[in-house]
Amino acid sequence: MRTSHWLLFAGVVLNVASSPSRLCAQRSNAATRDSSKRPAANEHRGPPGDEHTVSGSLLTLVGSEAVDRLRSEQLLKGVASGQSLLLLSASGLTPSNADSTAGWRASRVSPQVLAVINSAIPFSQNYGALWAGTGLSTRTLIGLKLESAHARIILAPEIILSSNTDWVLRHDFYVPDLPPDRSKYDLPFYVGAYTIDQPLRFGNKSIQRIDPGETTAMLSSSRFAFGFSNENEWWGPGIRNAIVLSNNAPGFPHLFLRTARPLATHFGDVEMRWLVGGLKESPYFDTVSTNNVRSIASFAATLQTRWDPNLSFGLARSVYSTASGWSPVFWRWFDILTQTSRTRFADVRKDQLFSLFARWVFPADGVELYTEWGRLELQPSLRDFLIAPNHTQGYTVGLQWRGGSWREGNFRIQGEITQLEQSATFRDRPVPSWYTSTRVIQGYTNRGEMLGASIGPGAQSQFAALDYLKSDWRIGTYAGRIRWNEDAHDNFGFPAYAAYCNHDVSIYGGLRSSKVGQAGTITADLTVQTRLNAFFQNAGGCPLDRRLDIHNTTIAFSFTPAR
Repeated sequence: MRTSHWLLFAGVVLNVASSPSRLCAQRSNAATRDSSKRPAANEHRGPPGDEHTVSGSLLTLVGSEAVDRLRSEQLLKGVASGQSLLLLSASGLTPSNADSTAGWRASRVSPQVLAVINSAIPFSQNYGALWAGTGLSTRTLIGLKLESAHARIILAPEIILSSNTDWVLRHDFYVPDLPPDRSKYDLPFYVGAYTIDQPLRFGNKSIQRIDPGETTAMLSSSRFAFGFSNENEWWGPGIRNAIVLSNNAPGFPHLFLRTARPLATHFGDVEMRWLVGGLKESPYFDTVSTNNVRSIASFAATLQTRWDPNLSFGLARSVYSTASGWSPVFWRWFDILTQTSRTRFADVRKDQLFSLFARWVFPADGVELYTEWGRLELQPSLRDFLIAPNHTQGYTVGLQWRGGSWREGNFRIQGEITQLEQSATFRDRPVPSWYTSTRVIQGYTNRGEMLGASIGPGAQSQFAALDYLKSDWRIGTYAGRIRWNEDAHDNFGFPAYAAYCNHDVSIYGGLRSSKVGQAGTITADLTVQTRLNAFFQNAGGCPLDRRLDIHNTTIAFSFTPAR
């Protein structure tokens, strides 16, 4: 990375980290103002239970430490009304600082910094606008907020800097040839019937750009909110992977209509999100300039049950389609109702994902169970579902437990399994690979990164973690396994000699920690990974001299100021 990039990154960190007195003063003033003001009726509350999440100048991001702390607290205290945590975004997690009796109020969005270092190969999961290649990559969020009783503008762009240093595969092994119109950086394993925009590397130069980040503008009433946003959305109960929408890719511009607060019904509290927007192709997929924009329409709804607020259900559907440009993109609200059956409507240039999910917390036992079950193809009939309920399915199952008091702290165990590999019904009929498409050749991506689960198409993952938690810090260890792009064997048609013992698998372990102090929250994460048969580079079977195993170390650091 250039010297100027290092100086900018260091300057931002020093600026926010060396001013605890100023930050504490702001927090005190904010507390004084808020003590005499009750929330407006149309104000969506942010995460409770952590003083650093309720702030006039702090933006609570999807996947942040504040969300993790709230979810962990729910294991002991239960789930409060409106806090099912199944539909997340920065504007929904961050409470308004507006005064219903006054006009507009302006406040600064405190800078937030994320830095990721990869030693050998790119490893980037759930970093939003930041793609973490080899070397140092940083994301710095800045901005301001303008708020009134019924309107809100959050300007939160992000400065993206990445070394994106070189890394090379051994080309003496088997690698499929790319079509002539594809970029040399394109993933070479989905070039047949099912394709996807998923570059191995984002060019051969360092990256410097300003992303719209978590920018949002909205109008709200007592029940609903309508607006325009670029922020990330996380739908579903998963901690490591969300099947339909996650913060793995950069946010995309979209219009939205959603509930401003949970709506009370006879069955429980209902939340809803409906959006329509545009997805962009990465510069490293193909050389065709007329297909760079696609549309996406997504809908999700959840129910936090009245008979047990700790039990919540939800559903989500996304439909993405080819587009001739930006003009038609924002008029496709009702694509969420479109029939996308591959067998009956072969000429339709649309594809879809659908999922059902649930989360159940048992605070008396410190336990949480959650699951998400998705389909690429909707069943045409009940008969078809009864015959092959697993056709095109993907799923996540997970659990958490917190207990075992020791020295004024306790322990937390996490476990999560995600399965997105082709189902066994490939023996009966063609089975697509998750996030790829025969109709929308870039697949379910935005700017070259997965909109859903970070493990990507044709993959599976297992994750387990053990943490020791105290009131203002935590420390823990974790281990996991990811089998990447397994569907490539069937989609591309690997030669027989490459099939035996030729699976691209990452085995990893690490340490993680966080500390909440007067200046803010610091998190640190160290991952040591071995990628076995990396990118299927294992021609000739399993002889040791023909294997390519890559050892990679990832260090991630973030700083979030206090209010």
